Amino acid sequence: MLVQFLGAAQNVTGSCYFIQTEKYKFLIDCGQFQGNSSEIKKNLEPFPFNPQELDFIVLTHAHIDHTGRLPILTRDGFIGRVYLTRATASLSEILLPDSGKIHEVECENENKKRKKAGLDSIEPLYTVEDANYSLSFFNPIVMGKEIIINNDISLYFANAGHLLGSTHVYIKLNGKILLFSGDIGTEHSQILNPPEIPTEADYIFMETTYGDRLHSEMNNRFQNLYNIIKETINKKGTIIIPAFAVGRTQDLIYGLKTLIEKNSTSDSLLKIPFYVDSPMAINATKVYNKDLEGVKENIIKDINEKVHPYEFKNLKFITEAKDSIMLNKNDKSKVLISASGMCDAGRILHHLKAYLDNEKTAIIFVGYQSEESLGRKIKNEDSLISIYGKEITNKAKIYTIPGFSGHADQAELLNWIGKLKKHPKKIFLMHGDLKVTQAFQIIVENKYNYKTYIPKLYEIVEI
Repeated sequence: MLVQFLGAAQNVTGSCYFIQTEKYKFLIDCGQFQGNSSEIKKNLEPFPFNPQELDFIVLTHAHIDHTGRLPILTRDGFIGRVYLTRATASLSEILLPDSGKIHEVECENENKKRKKAGLDSIEPLYTVEDANYSLSFFNPIVMGKEIIINNDISLYFANAGHLLGSTHVYIKLNGKILLFSGDIGTEHSQILNPPEIPTEADYIFMETTYGDRLHSEMNNRFQNLYNIIKETINKKGTIIIPAFAVGRTQDLIYGLKTLIEKNSTSDSLLKIPFYVDSPMAINATKVYNKDLEGVKENIIKDINEKVHPYEFKNLKFITEAKDSIMLNKNDKSKVLISASGMCDAGRILHHLKAYLDNEKTAIIFVGYQSEESLGRKIKNEDSLISIYGKEITNKAKIYTIPGFSGHADQAELLNWIGKLKKHPKKIFLMHGDLKVTQAFQIIVENKYNYKTYIPKLYEIVEI
């Protein structure tokens, strides 16, 4: 059996693993490379296989760095089944067409520049139509139940606790058990159950995103957020929170609701409006209310009893563009939660353009900002920020609150891997920057005496 690492090898993006035996060929994840320009260029490289020859694909969860090249495969001839959870399917139905739209717009803008320069036009990586077509191959299965793929292969999903519907994938094949961790969630999630701890596997393919550090301020993240909001309100300022539409926004809403209700007797936060201004976040929140695998029992109970976990009295969801525009027409204190989380697109740009040059404004980052993103420039407190061709003076007060990550930290990763009934033949350490993964490797080998290996991008290993 051969495994080729087509992404997330010595980096954290583009997850894709190609497995081939004498009889079968399949993928675990088919993610898009994201981040800086050199990573993004990898999306243009051809796959080292014929998509028509793949028997099936398994998706661990809906994030684009795990699903975003699927429309390329289906456009190029893949006709098998895509196995995933119901929630992953529902969220991908939102995320993949949106990704196709982004590629179309970026391509259109690039072609305008190329036309002026006398260069040939280019095609988008894929289109909305390509993305919608890929959805037709989805075959949702439930967590916690072994599924027979054929006479030789079975599949089992275990809760990964990283995102709604996220899973660890167990594959039984040729008498061996392969475990692909996907992204391992944190035990501190308000919404999702902790990741299911593995007990047995022959070969483990494990993420190591935060393998060299502990999450600081995890337990205090909402109190810190609450304090910043109150401080800004006292100055009659506006709070802008760039947030990823899927996962992070729902976490924010639930945490704020809990804090506000806890302090409801005399809380100034009840007197100001909160807005979620992202159509994608609104649609994702609907999924969080209906696809409940892996969700904590208290939240399921609330939903079943019509006690809405992602709503509170002074929270409003903005769907129409005209209503979004009106949010920038007054100087009254408010909290704007908007996408994109790295400030590279979407309605957040209009809010930043309107409020960034105001000293009373607070910008609160609750997620990672990639090296070349607009969010990174704002976070670094660059004095001038270019938005839609206009230079905006950055006078806002900038905050970064750690502890909102959906990934396990070093201690949680060690706990996840440390309770196996017997030593696996090998653990492949992936989905982490090389220095991070090497640091984690040393600890795992010393602590548990496991055999580990850090694969290179495009490397083929035999197991």
